[in-house]
Amino acid sequence: MVLADWIAIGIVVVFIALGALIGFGSGLKFFTSGIFGIIIGVVVCALVGTVFLEVGFVRDLLDKLAACWENVDFLVKIRLDVVIYYIILFVVVQLLRIIIVMIIKHVTQSKNVIIRIINRTLGAVLFLALGVLLAFLALKIIGWVGGDTAMNLYDSLTGSAFKLDVLFEKLNSKWAEENLQLAVLLNLI
Repeated sequence: MVLADWIAIGIVVVFIALGALIGFGSGLKFFTSGIFGIIIGVVVCALVGTVFLEVGFVRDLLDKLAACWENVDFLVKIRLDVVIYYIILFVVVQLLRIIIVMIIKHVTQSKNVIIRIINRTLGAVLFLALGVLLAFLALKIIGWVGGDTAMNLYDSLTGSAFKLDVLFEKLNSKWAEENLQLAVLLNLI
């Protein structure tokens, strides 16, 4: 095992311990509030918005709304009816997110021993998933930037028992194609 393996084990242990300490309900509330909550709301609206846009009742309502300003070219061009639809959808998504998270938080803060164990276990899983996503993001950014930093990191990951070098190659396939073929030609690897 190389140093990168021990660092990875340490990071995993820290994230699992932090998740078990904080719990699922509090962790979920933290990660879905503030800017994260707004980003989640925008993503949900983008994914779900077009589905409901074509529902008969919603389409008829938007057509009636658009008829109110059909003589104002600017409002017709910007599709004010669709803008209003997405604003209302965003508010509904935010309200549902807040309600669901509050319910989960209060259920997981029960005094019941089984619920507490489940809360701690799910918290550990949530934080582990977050740690893995952050590690993937860091590896992706380093590969995207490239240069000596990416090559030095790749060299330090080579020989990893957890195949971290292969993970780096998979996350940064364009970097791997360009740099590893050149390194093989120059007999650096």
